[in-house]
Amino acid sequence: MGETEGKSAEVPGKGAWRSAWVTLIFIPLVIVIIWLLENYLLAGNSRLFQEASPAGLLIYTILAGILVGIIVPVVRIRAAFLSGAVNMFQIGFRSARRTLAAVSLTALAGYAGFAISGLSGQGMDRWTGAALFVFLLPTAIAAVMICWMLAGTHVQAYVRRGGVAISVFIGVLFTALVFAVSLSVLFAGMGSGEMFVGFFAAGCVAALFFFAVRDVWATILVVTFSLMVLQQSRIDPAYLAPLSPVVVLCAILAVAVMIGVHGYFSRHYTTILLPGK
Repeated sequence: MGETEGKSAEVPGKGAWRSAWVTLIFIPLVIVIIWLLENYLLAGNSRLFQEASPAGLLIYTILAGILVGIIVPVVRIRAAFLSGAVNMFQIGFRSARRTLAAVSLTALAGYAGFAISGLSGQGMDRWTGAALFVFLLPTAIAAVMICWMLAGTHVQAYVRRGGVAISVFIGVLFTALVFAVSLSVLFAGMGSGEMFVGFFAAGCVAALFFFAVRDVWATILVVTFSLMVLQQSRIDPAYLAPLSPVVVLCAILAVAVMIGVHGYFSRHYTTILLPGK
């Protein structure tokens, strides 16, 4: 009798472990792989960023940037909410006041950095910088949603029992690697080895920032600024001078969907801290 009870008690534990692995690791990885393939097929293989194609850019933004880059992670994160694996704080959608403060400080720091580089003669002019920011914004939004809001929060939830240090270390390493691989595929054919190192370093910075600040919008700015530094000489000028209306449309669509997602989460989900917890 005692031996039978011991075996039956082990089964739920193994079943729960397998269920957690599928929910928190396998499914997010499948979504990451789908996004990676879309990046290659819609942009990397066609050299979309090096050779201007307004129609191609719009298709890439809608499919890879919005559908798989934003909508799919939102659908997946709803399931994580219901299971208790993540909460609003962890995914980085905060109150409007806190988000405004985080975004303002991040934007100010980014602008100061570009202004200082401009004084040294190594930066870009203001209008080119603004156009490049608008151009790279949809890609940065999708990258943050996939790499940190989805993959980062899920892998941290999976290793949470190992403690904060293990959770942060694995979260930073894993998401920076996903970011570097995905963006290297996106900008395929442009010195992939050298780019991978730069993307990985930028991914580590963005990961540390996200896990410390826990604000999606501020992290999007960090990633956009990083991409501007890494890719400013590799984007077809036809997109930027003059600024293509399609580029502006893509940015507006991506930001509008993100605002809708933030509003949806704010209306339907909240995190309540209980005394003593």
